Amino acid sequence: MDLVVLSEDGCESQVSVERVAGAYVVEIGGRRFEVDWVRVGGVQRSLLIGGRQALVSVSRDKPGRYRVSSRAGEVMLEVRDPLDHLVRSAASSHEGNQSVVAYMPGRVLAVLVAEGEAVEVGQGILVLEAMKMENEIPTEVAGVVKEIFAEVGQSVEGGDPLFEIEPS
Repeated sequence: MDLVVLSEDGCESQVSVERVAGAYVVEIGGRRFEVDWVRVGGVQRSLLIGGRQALVSVSRDKPGRYRVSSRAGEVMLEVRDPLDHLVRSAASSHEGNQSVVAYMPGRVLAVLVAEGEAVEVGQGILVLEAMKMENEIPTEVAGVVKEIFAEVGQSVEGGDPLFEIEPS
């Protein structure tokens, strides 16, 4: 099951997509849709969603950003890496300590800093393997590593704490 996070005009939703018998099952905000589609020319797609047809145009605006148009209107969608989304949303507050938790199950491959070490915005704190990909998890705030909750080789579940940064 693929997990992506979409941003439409600043609104974010977790989306799962699963291929089932030649079609897709898409879940958005707890609602499930059976979707089949065919390309009908260039950027146009004919979608069959729960038995209803829709004609949409999908064009890439830039990597990870798509313009989707239909008779109902037009929206811009951004596909984000779920772990990148974690870093953006898991900070408890920039005024308090930044606590980061695992977005999905994985295994810690490396811890890149030590407790008590000063870190800069965007600096990698640890490397998490999830969905067969290595993901360096950075901090969004400059500060001092207050605590690292995971160690190399440890398996983590979604929601497990990874590290905490005390902002400087």
